[in-house]
Amino acid sequence: MNIISLFSGADGLDLDFEKAGFNTIWETYEKNFPHTKLDRRSITKIPSNEIPETFGIIGDPPCQSWSEAGSLRGIDDHRGQLFFDFIRLLKDKKPLFFLAENVSGMLASRHSGALEDIKTLFKEAGYKLSFKMLNAHDFKVPQDRKRIFFIGYKDDLDMEFEFPTGFDNKCYLKDVIWDIKDTALAAQEKNYTNGDKCTLANHEYAIGTFSSMFMSRNRVRSWDEPSFTIQAGGRHAPIHPQAPKIMEDMKSLGLMTKVAS
Repeated sequence: MNIISLFSGADGLDLDFEKAGFNTIWETYEKNFPHTKLDRRSITKIPSNEIPETFGIIGDPPCQSWSEAGSLRGIDDHRGQLFFDFIRLLKDKKPLFFLAENVSGMLASRHSGALEDIKTLFKEAGYKLSFKMLNAHDFKVPQDRKRIFFIGYKDDLDMEFEFPTGFDNKCYLKDVIWDIKDTALAAQEKNYTNGDKCTLANHEYAIGTFSSMFMSRNRVRSWDEPSFTIQAGGRHAPIHPQAPKIMEDMKSLGLMTKVAS
């Protein structure tokens, strides 16, 4: 069962599909999946007739224009408009199914009109659409990571995807990194890295000082909680033995603020 992968990034979504028995034949990277054909062009410059025939199309169009940590321009941002190219290829190739995912920021009221338009376009392309926000923490991932999913089966299949409900026995930070708690280092001022001093690469925790980066402030959680959404480095899962005390100290100083995960 061959699938086409668009906006593939570091291959996380593709790896899941490969484990489920699919063979990815079109991706934007090559090292992790050397058997694939690589096309480095922008999706906006790839004609549909150059895309191989495929069982399904998957992808995560860029999230920056929808993210609470981004510009919030939504469909007015050229990156947000790449959803249209995903739908263009879907409409022209007519695979049996598709899956697209993006950040929960798409659910913000400012984007409601654009979101409904995207849903309509998926349906008009000939698909029975299922839509839902899922949190990775509900599926045994020790991290709050909310993402919305668009999944569709071709109309003539007369099928509708049903989203799973998740697991009752969730996974927390103590379940997965308790064994390395004693090797974590406090990040440097302005949350700069300790570099080679780290026993484990990036095994550092945020020290609570101000950062100009959204979602990089006061991100401390205790062992019996999931991490905040992890960005690109381990310090965004800032857990260490003194986490509860740091949280209380920050609250008492008025430094603890509510941060969207």
